[in-house]
Amino acid sequence: MGVFWAFAGTAVIIQGISKSGFAGGAGILSMPLLFFVMPVNRAAAVMLPLLILCDMNAIYHHRHNKDWKTILRIYLPSIAGIVGGAVVWWWIGQEGVERWGIWIKRFVGVIAIAFSVYIWCKETAMAWVDQFRPGAGAGVAAGVSAGFTSTIAHAAGPIVSLYIFAQDLGKTLFVGTVAWTFTLINLTKLPFYVGTGLITTDVLLLGAVLAPLIPIGSWLGKWMHHHVSERVFNRIILVLVFAAGIQLIFGVNPITWALSLFRDST
Repeated sequence: MGVFWAFAGTAVIIQGISKSGFAGGAGILSMPLLFFVMPVNRAAAVMLPLLILCDMNAIYHHRHNKDWKTILRIYLPSIAGIVGGAVVWWWIGQEGVERWGIWIKRFVGVIAIAFSVYIWCKETAMAWVDQFRPGAGAGVAAGVSAGFTSTIAHAAGPIVSLYIFAQDLGKTLFVGTVAWTFTLINLTKLPFYVGTGLITTDVLLLGAVLAPLIPIGSWLGKWMHHHVSERVFNRIILVLVFAAGIQLIFGVNPITWALSLFRDST
């Protein structure tokens, strides 16, 4: 039980840190942490209301910082991806989570490894996309992809961030536009989560218990902004996300495996 609360609590605190604006990509670690201690459908369901609470706080602080043209370019097509993700969850519910949950874990594992590469190459990626101004066509592709990955695993951060960053809105408008985009996407996911049976009373109760950790994470994020190197923190997250991705895909903990090899060689 202690392990459960440690992993679940850490997952929520990391989301709070990420939503505070410090190490924005760190939130990707939350879902793998929850997958280690609860079924995939329950993990996804518990996190959604908490994300919405984080989003409400973010758009309050950025209520005037948004570019509706950019938001709608990615949000409107994301609805198709959300519907597709909801169909997948409905189908898994019919077929059995125990049978197909492993494939959700592997899907998230692939995203986690891809995201760890993104963290490692983030500055290069940002510099590369800054050369382009993707238009409505790219927005459709980014939106559908973001909607699907967000519905399955709340993992659309890199897709949304890279597309909006490429619009050259400036830092303040960029942060606000990202916050508003995710608010709309997450609110749109909610009725689909309810309709597919993901959101239940016990899920809401567990979320209510974990909710006080959100402001703690937000406070930590603001404190870390002034006292911790974001670059170093991101590198730590990179290692943890990569290790979690390997664990989810192959069922092998690379850190434990490496330590066992070291012990065998000494």
